Amino acid sequence: MDEEKQNRVLQKLLHSDTGRKAVVAFGLLGILLIFLSSVLPSGTKSTGSTQAASSATAQTTDEAYAKQLEQELTETIGRIRGAGTPHVLVTLEQGSAQVYAQEEKHSTQQQDGSSGTGQNADSTETGYIIVKDADGNEHALQVTRQQPKVQGVVVTCPGAEQPTVQQAILNAVSVAAGVDSTRVCVVASGG
Repeated sequence: MDEEKQNRVLQKLLHSDTGRKAVVAFGLLGILLIFLSSVLPSGTKSTGSTQAASSATAQTTDEAYAKQLEQELTETIGRIRGAGTPHVLVTLEQGSAQVYAQEEKHSTQQQDGSSGTGQNADSTETGYIIVKDADGNEHALQVTRQQPKVQGVVVTCPGAEQPTVQQAILNAVSVAAGVDSTRVCVVASGG
């Protein structure tokens, strides 16, 4: 019974001039929106300029990581008895890296030999797992992001003249920065 009411309302709407004008107006509006969506650029498409911006952002993030590590090491060394006011420089060996999900496909094919014995040939194919976002753009599936790798740390402070203080600083920096002690240089400063 509800369908009958809806059908009668639709028939009245279509038989009146106002109803027909409304249907035509909505149709034209729909066509206009479709046209505009194809003409106007989408803000989510990945282009060369957005990839360059992403690379610049990663570099800025790496620099921020190095500065933050320098600040944390400066605070830590400043708490070591006899160290004085330290100055710290952190250098990075490589920037941060994104790790993507991969899939491997193994296949075995039997090959006929000339002597009548069959041999198996194994092959492995590795590729990235690709996903589509809501806009239909394809991207590799990111699993994690690795922090930048520290290449070395230089510390200058007045207390480094004393071997015990120098060794305490060396140990603290090595553990805090996650680098081997051979990559840490601690020298005395003049102030």
